[in-house]
Amino acid sequence: MSQVLLLGGDLAAYAAALELAEVGIKVWFTEPSVTIPHEPVRDPGGEISGFLQAIEAPLTAGGPATPGAHPRVVTQPRVVLRARDGAWKPVPELSVWGIPAVPLSKECMAMLGSSGAFRAYLDRLKPVLTIGKEHNLRKLVDSRLGKAARSTLVEPIVYERFGVRTDEAEVARVEPGLNAALTRAGSLSGGVMQQREEHVARETVIEPESGWRGLAALLLERLRLYGAEPFPATVVSCEPSEHGWTVTDDTGEQHHCDGIVGGLDEVSRIVGQPAPTDSATVEHDGASGIVDHLVALRPGAVREYVEMSIEPGPDSPPASDTTAALFLVDSESSETWAARVTRSASGDAVLRLSGPAKPTGAEGAAPVAEALAAAGATATAAPPVVRTSAAAHATASERDAQAAARAAWAEAFPTMIVAGAALHGAALGEALAEARTEAVRLRRKLTGISK
Repeated sequence: MSQVLLLGGDLAAYAAALELAEVGIKVWFTEPSVTIPHEPVRDPGGEISGFLQAIEAPLTAGGPATPGAHPRVVTQPRVVLRARDGAWKPVPELSVWGIPAVPLSKECMAMLGSSGAFRAYLDRLKPVLTIGKEHNLRKLVDSRLGKAARSTLVEPIVYERFGVRTDEAEVARVEPGLNAALTRAGSLSGGVMQQREEHVARETVIEPESGWRGLAALLLERLRLYGAEPFPATVVSCEPSEHGWTVTDDTGEQHHCDGIVGGLDEVSRIVGQPAPTDSATVEHDGASGIVDHLVALRPGAVREYVEMSIEPGPDSPPASDTTAALFLVDSESSETWAARVTRSASGDAVLRLSGPAKPTGAEGAAPVAEALAAAGATATAAPPVVRTSAAAHATASERDAQAAARAAWAEAFPTMIVAGAALHGAALGEALAEARTEAVRLRRKLTGISK
């Protein structure tokens, strides 16, 4: 029987392991826990919903379903921003990334003022010769709607998601299909109107009925049902061998595995490390090549997130189950952060800070004091929660670089699946789809169906 070692990771890694276990491949796992999402999960391609439905479905005809895995839509609060007059007002409902579909609507005029809204309306009157050919988001919005619309409406929303200003974001990455839509419509606002339905579907947030922690437990239960077991010792190294991988545990005992599955961080901690030896130095053929490939897989940019409980003051922006306030704030080092005042699932007021996209290890502190002052709030005694994750791809070159690194890894190490949202610009759906596809390829190889 073929054997695969699961080193841990997020939903994508465990989904890949499940694909292998379902056809009788023995799965050993080192960590009985799944890294769950912390940010709202969007499913533009339907890959996550499809996976949840597969877990929900009965294993046998007439058998019981698993309703805890059923995908459900999570209603998101409506965002309010600082209007040109300084008041907090809602983003126009008919908009995409803050770009209004009806520049002279009451909501748009309330945000931009009469002059700003009229400037945005001129988009409908401008010639169409260059429409659909501007790839830079800032240049597109400025030229069509004016700087006031971009800085007031678009900039905060785009920055919160991507961690970059609009001049560093490509239209096709932020809103796929928008350039084609505005070419058909003859104006940017008209293109937004055409794109609105698709945008809403792509931005819909989902989660399983039992929550992500509940789904993690269901995944482990399903793996065990197919015979997966905890690895009997602590793994200290995994090295490529002639017919798979040599796994060394903390007692020095070596085990053979035909394949390895894991998240990028989990694999990086184990794979490429030399096995324990009495010698102080050891030649480790192949380790440097593995490490080089793992380094290439790492996201080009990461973001830091800080969440803290707050006590709102009389001048704090509105925040409720249906409303969240969003604004940008600069740190002492002149870094821009997005700040959102909202409510937690338990109803407590929270401040969520989303940092800039920057290389791993780059220094910079969150502007907590500045954000609290801007929000008119004070921090509670509860310690803030800080985490770091991959930044979303704001340009095609970022996306293509990671795709090339993944392809190079798959060619060099076809029996190891490195999976996870970190390899896809934080896009869990894309990570899940690729991990399951790679698992099908690996199981065909291990079961002798293909070479």
